[in-house]
Amino acid sequence: MRQKINRRMKRLIRSFALKLLLMVLVLAGSFASYAFIYRGKTERPAKSAVTNRDAAVYTLNGQIQMLSQKEELVAFAFEDRKKEIEYGTYIIPGLKSTRTLLTSEGDKPAVCTSMTPQGLAVTDKYVLISAYCHTEKHNSVIYVVDKETHRFIKEVILPGQPHVGGLAYDSEHEVLWYSSNTEELAQAVSITMDTLEAYDYDESQRPITVNQVCSLYGIVRDSFMTFYEGCLYVGCFMKYSESAIARYPVDGSGNLINTIDEGLGMNFEMAIPLDYSTISEQAQGMAFYENKLLLSHSYGILPSRLVFYEKSDKRLYVDENSAKSYRFPERMEQIFVEGDDLYVLFESGAYAYSAASVNIVDRVLKLSLPKMETYESKWANARLFRD
Repeated sequence: MRQKINRRMKRLIRSFALKLLLMVLVLAGSFASYAFIYRGKTERPAKSAVTNRDAAVYTLNGQIQMLSQKEELVAFAFEDRKKEIEYGTYIIPGLKSTRTLLTSEGDKPAVCTSMTPQGLAVTDKYVLISAYCHTEKHNSVIYVVDKETHRFIKEVILPGQPHVGGLAYDSEHEVLWYSSNTEELAQAVSITMDTLEAYDYDESQRPITVNQVCSLYGIVRDSFMTFYEGCLYVGCFMKYSESAIARYPVDGSGNLINTIDEGLGMNFEMAIPLDYSTISEQAQGMAFYENKLLLSHSYGILPSRLVFYEKSDKRLYVDENSAKSYRFPERMEQIFVEGDDLYVLFESGAYAYSAASVNIVDRVLKLSLPKMETYESKWANARLFRD
């Protein structure tokens, strides 16, 4: 009798365990479908008719607290920055709502709630952040933030829906470049800073006028970019294989040099690179600092990597040749060097990705490069708010 009861209890326990496992799998599948698929294809209703300028997820203290387990990142981003506005950080505008245009209807004003940050550039006056509509309904934009006050100034509407994976700033000619791709051709598009500063969405309700649209020979995609020593460097993102960076020169006016013979009958400009560099997979951004090339690597929910490479005549910047590497929160995008500071942008605060991200960074962080180069020992997080 006791054996029958024991067998019955075992069957009941197994049945309950199977039902519980099935319930967990259903809930996990439902959450995954919502977080990874639904939010990527759907926009939430807009609650505002203007571009939001407040942090989408955290207050400053909340952001620091969320990152407090990342001791290296806390040391680089927040130590010694108490006297700076917002600890040197810049709120990413437009994550909740962005004024833009409905692409399918030309110049019809619209509000997008799925803008996804991608590119980053810093000038003497501004921090510039590019973003694209994840649901592919609206025109891409560039957010203009005052570098000194950290306040949002305006949104700049771009023609069409480029992915704008990278921004690059030519300080000598005061020209801003952004990444674009069309008709299976990699492209670089420029805007003069005079045009960008004069742009007024309320007045025109049209996309900004661009300066040059130039196709790029010899690279599959224009995924990210930077400007360095008179050349535009353009990189191609590849998920699981090594990729390349191509270097293109500009002329005395700051335009990419069109090296295609007009006699070929081509009705567009195309630039040919001076040389190439080989890079590891999943690169999202690049920048130069002193004698080093810095690359940000990220893909999906895995931790991001920020890698330092010594500049080499062989132009081989792959993992085994790295000088120093750091692991940071997931979904790191473009990086930008100014002086001894490294500005870092993440896309994890976007509606399409925030539900599936463990670490959400909704601010541009400013990291200390000297500290990153010499960092060895652990920093005590408790010191952060001590007087």
